[in-house]
Amino acid sequence: MVQRLMMSDEPEDDAPRPMMPLAIAAGGVVLVLAGVALWLQLKGPLPDRGVAIALPPPPALVAEAPPSADQPADASAATPKEPTPPAAATQTAANPPVADAPPPAAAAKAVAPPVPAPAAPAVTAQSLLPPPSAQAPAPPSPPGYNQGQALAAAPDLDLIERSPTGFLPVIGRDGRQPWQVYARPFDLNDKRPRVAIIINLGSSASQTDAAINHLPAGVTLAFQPYSRRLGEWINLSRAAGHEVMLTLPMEPVDYPRNDPGPNALLTALEPAKNMERFNWVLSQGTGYVGLVGYEGSRFTTSREDMQPVLEGLKKRGLLFVDNRETAQTVVPALAADLKLPFASANRAIDRDATRAGVDKRLADLEDIARRNGSAVGIGSTFPVTFERVGLWAQGLEDRGLVLAPVSAVIGKTKEQVPQKGDPPNKDVEGGASAPAAPSKDTAAAGTKAPAKEPAKESAKE
Repeated sequence: MVQRLMMSDEPEDDAPRPMMPLAIAAGGVVLVLAGVALWLQLKGPLPDRGVAIALPPPPALVAEAPPSADQPADASAATPKEPTPPAAATQTAANPPVADAPPPAAAAKAVAPPVPAPAAPAVTAQSLLPPPSAQAPAPPSPPGYNQGQALAAAPDLDLIERSPTGFLPVIGRDGRQPWQVYARPFDLNDKRPRVAIIINLGSSASQTDAAINHLPAGVTLAFQPYSRRLGEWINLSRAAGHEVMLTLPMEPVDYPRNDPGPNALLTALEPAKNMERFNWVLSQGTGYVGLVGYEGSRFTTSREDMQPVLEGLKKRGLLFVDNRETAQTVVPALAADLKLPFASANRAIDRDATRAGVDKRLADLEDIARRNGSAVGIGSTFPVTFERVGLWAQGLEDRGLVLAPVSAVIGKTKEQVPQKGDPPNKDVEGGASAPAAPSKDTAAAGTKAPAKEPAKESAKE
């Protein structure tokens, strides 16, 4: 027992010491931290980290104190001044800087108010486009384009009277007549053969716009009385230099299958009823020189029905153009008896709506004008008609003719007498032989009108 106790008191030199490496590592860490602290102490205090705030630069100084007496006047000019160093761009929110007191010399300097920076231009669709010089040039105007000279504003208050359906044209107190006042100016002393072109327009806005803006100003435009924008289109046409007419819808031989509209003049109606419709047509617009027939291959053969209409035109100072829907028309003879301003159509220029067909009819009009002094052609709103009329008009004066408004050919158109061996109505369109219109008594008795004969040629669309 004693021996065991004695053995336990002896040191055990061979026992492992596991704490020695940890002590060495801890001592190394302490030395490193002490070194870092010493380095930071020598480097200076750490900056206080706050939120950076951008401050605007100080305003420029525009006025300075005068130089001192002992300093030469030109010293400041010879020696460039050092620019004032700008303030710090950023300051911390935690420790805002305290402004130092300005030196006495700086207190004497006047500080101009800050000038606000110009606002950036707004970005728009137009600003994104290239400059005008870099943009593509505008497309050239269609052939034959002629802006013309704007005609006088219409209506003339001395040439209208009020009616239940609108304003009606009248002869002025001083004797002026609407067909002369609203006419496109033309040199009546011009001795060259005259060719007038009338384009019948419908209700299409695009076709009407093309006719107004892309046809030569010497072309006469005729509008249907049913057009909702009639007044606007008449004003636009006159502003572009065009002479204006209205179409007069009349009964054709194949009525009612071919119906010219709700206010067409009919042989079955009493003259008083037809005159109501006639006045309705006249009241739908102002600023026109007269009427041109539309359809009417039956109505224009009835002297009883046509005479009141032509008398009404004469009374109101308007002209009339017979579209020659039939060779049996009584309009020329009645117009001569009434001394009505009148012209007859010689060709429907786009019956064959091809380039060759339109060119052929325009050449026919030139030949007729050279023989008789003038000619009248009627066309429609076919694109080929606009194209060929524009090209044809460009070289017309070089061929010794002139494009004239309808008002300039009044009294100059002549009836054509077919020569031996020529086909009927060679020069005058409207070779359709229409049956005579039935009288009012015959219509009331229920007698049927004669059957329609086949048309050889017609001036209608």
